[in-house]
Amino acid sequence: MPPAPDRGYLVAASNARAAQDQLPVEPPVAAPPAAGRFLSVDDRGVYVREIPAADGGPVDESLPVTLYVHGLAGSSTNFDSLATLLAGHTRGFSLDLPGFGRSDPPPRERYSLLDDAEVLSGLLRQLAPDRPVHLVGNSLGGMVCTALAARHPEQVATMSLISPAVPDLRLTQDRGADPRLALLLAPGTMPAAVRRLASVGPLARAQGMAALCYGDPSVLTDDDLRIAADDLGWRYGLPWVHSSTVQSLRSLMRSYLRPGPWSFRAAAARVAVPTLVIWGAKDRLVDAKLAVPTAAAFSDSRLLILADTGHVSMMEQPTATARAVLALWQDAETAVDVPGADPRRTGSGAPPGTSATAVAPSSS
Repeated sequence: MPPAPDRGYLVAASNARAAQDQLPVEPPVAAPPAAGRFLSVDDRGVYVREIPAADGGPVDESLPVTLYVHGLAGSSTNFDSLATLLAGHTRGFSLDLPGFGRSDPPPRERYSLLDDAEVLSGLLRQLAPDRPVHLVGNSLGGMVCTALAARHPEQVATMSLISPAVPDLRLTQDRGADPRLALLLAPGTMPAAVRRLASVGPLARAQGMAALCYGDPSVLTDDDLRIAADDLGWRYGLPWVHSSTVQSLRSLMRSYLRPGPWSFRAAAARVAVPTLVIWGAKDRLVDAKLAVPTAAAFSDSRLLILADTGHVSMMEQPTATARAVLALWQDAETAVDVPGADPRRTGSGAPPGTSATAVAPSSS
């Protein structure tokens, strides 16, 4: 695999504040995942994990709710480290999107970003029926969160997007994702793509995903990769495990070509809640060059670009990610407490692409 593109020069565009609160010690990657349960949403089983309190005690149900939404081929466990660090400030839930992890696939396996957004909306009506929640989404999950915030603004308090899988229609070879992925939209290509995925064993796939998603995959130990492979091995027994990945990828690419009110840019323009955009400067999958224009697409945004980091900063740099997310929450809460303030306009004051005086660090 060729070296990851290094957009370290973009780190200076960060303007996100970093919370200085004391956080717990980062849990090891191989820590046991939070317990979960199935909830029924529109007669489908959606698997949801509730993040335990940082001290191991009972969860404070009066805290604001956060929903963590994973990316393509991921699962609810992708947010274990970040959610654990933030557990003292929120009641956290992470879910398996339809067709991933333990959740049921959609009817007739018709994958759709907008359908996923409606599943999230239905889930939130059960988890937090009386108040808006914080959304944290990675990659595909970031796109689903954006659709949810645009379609159901009353359910969302803030939104944090980690390397969202935004459209990249630039006519250039200097980019992250392979433009040949567009071939999946051609008729008849899905069976071959599914066979290709199925031919890769769980350990080889875990190693490949680490190399693809981490800026520095060497931080993962053999035990980390073995545990990831064990989880993948369990999922390999599900009849839809590979088709869900291919179908969701095709749905994502179709959304890039969607004109009108549900294109990404149109949806982002309708999002009024405070939004944090986080990107890794060494993202192989979604080029960090898209970070500044993505943040600018939202009316109330702040931006953090992390050096030497790949596509999953919540796993690779969980403390730096947690400090930026927590600062967003704090700023939103402060704005609500100020008489006459608009709770949906809490920006740091520095537009994306300029340096702020308090920028979240890349580590610690």
